[in-house]
Amino acid sequence: MSRSLSRFALPFVALSLLTACGDSPETLLGKAQDSLAREDFDQARVEVASALQEDPGNAAMLEVLARAYLGLGDPDGAEGALRRLEQAGGTGTNRSVLRAEIALLRGRPAEALKRLADADGEDAARVRAEANLALDRREAAIAAFEAGMEQGGGIRLAEAYARFRLQEGQFDAAEAIYRRMVARDAGAYETRVLAGDLAAARGQTEAAIAAFRKVVEAYPDRAAPRVALANQYDIKGDVEAAMKVIETARKDLGATSEIEAMRIQLLSEKGEWETIRTTLQAREAQLEPGSPLSMSYGEALLRLGHAEQARVIFQRASLALPGNPYSRLMLGIAQIETDNPGDAWETLRPLAMSPLAGPQAINAARQAAEAVGAPEAAALAARLEPARLEAAQARIEDGARAMARQEWAKAVAIYQPMLTGAGDAEVLRRLALAHMHLGEVDSAVGYADRAMAQAPDNPDCIYVAGLVRLESGIEMEKARQLLRTAAKADPGNAAIARSLAKAKAAEG
Repeated sequence: MSRSLSRFALPFVALSLLTACGDSPETLLGKAQDSLAREDFDQARVEVASALQEDPGNAAMLEVLARAYLGLGDPDGAEGALRRLEQAGGTGTNRSVLRAEIALLRGRPAEALKRLADADGEDAARVRAEANLALDRREAAIAAFEAGMEQGGGIRLAEAYARFRLQEGQFDAAEAIYRRMVARDAGAYETRVLAGDLAAARGQTEAAIAAFRKVVEAYPDRAAPRVALANQYDIKGDVEAAMKVIETARKDLGATSEIEAMRIQLLSEKGEWETIRTTLQAREAQLEPGSPLSMSYGEALLRLGHAEQARVIFQRASLALPGNPYSRLMLGIAQIETDNPGDAWETLRPLAMSPLAGPQAINAARQAAEAVGAPEAAALAARLEPARLEAAQARIEDGARAMARQEWAKAVAIYQPMLTGAGDAEVLRRLALAHMHLGEVDSAVGYADRAMAQAPDNPDCIYVAGLVRLESGIEMEKARQLLRTAAKADPGNAAIARSLAKAKAAEG
């Protein structure tokens, strides 16, 4: 769960109404500094702005105001506060770091580095690291993080570094940083959230639920931990508990975009299609093809008998996400419902023939195969026999669990027997990743290339073919070429973007 920086900001005129009766500007400044330390940026902004009503040229107050706006992700507000700070005579290193962070928020990392110059301290190290990451300079970013940690490693710096390690799949390194955060401030928002994220990344659902519950209790005004908690209940299979969390969040915090997205997902799992349709139909034109909301809306239309509208939505989703099995499945079902069994069989056959196929995909493909007289219909029907289906689904769940927990040898033992003939692209892709993590380079590359041969347009398979070369340090030019191709096919994929940045940095 990434920390949300988007907050509701009161108009400045309204702030004067919130001045605490009897509190002096000095008292309000102290409160604002405490709020800033807790990263309650809204509260810090309100308190210090109230103090500034009495002492508008106070440099210390203006610096707190600038930092509060930066915490809120508002570079314009921070720029205004900093301009007032400079007019009040504020100078020194803090000003250059503030300017650098404003530049970074505006998407100008090179300018951020220039403004930092030789500035030191936690904030300078954090901004320098994040600017280098934005410029695809991975090693420079790591050096900046490490330098900051050696200087004391404050919570914001440590969190940024831990998340970097977590995103790269380096769970033990992230855990070590987390332990330092606990020693420094166990109750900090970032520390508590990272505990949940670490558990979630390792597939430890109960531990993640416990961690996120503590965050919600300690920080009830934040939406992100509530959504994370609901997501973990959903992963556990307790949809009712997840929905209770989300409905409480809507009541307490309003229907924010992240809360509503989770609510739609849960409504979909509960089969409340009419509610989804009525909620999203007014926004249909704004729904991005292939987005979770778009596909939930498409499934709602399909379930409610609007198969042609659903077919159009899932056709667009399949073009946007060629490797996405859900969009392919829903497109195939929509094609069956619109009396196009030939198209449905063509759509569903690759999905259903996979040993990883679920019962819905197998059954939909069986219907299409029977309608067109395909000989595979009998074999698909046999796979739906209850005992056989139950055993197959148990193996699929065991494999997914092994991958999530990074139990690579176990994953190989589960997926290897699933290979028959030319092999299934997704099984081959997972075997490539498992062998890569086991350090078995030849096997990793071999499986990755076989996966890409089976699914040459699937960005996930192209990505893994590049990744195994990158991580093994072989055929680096080919690795870069494959990663560039994968990034072009799936431009919004953060994992692909990070690996491509790493490959570019290795180029020198």
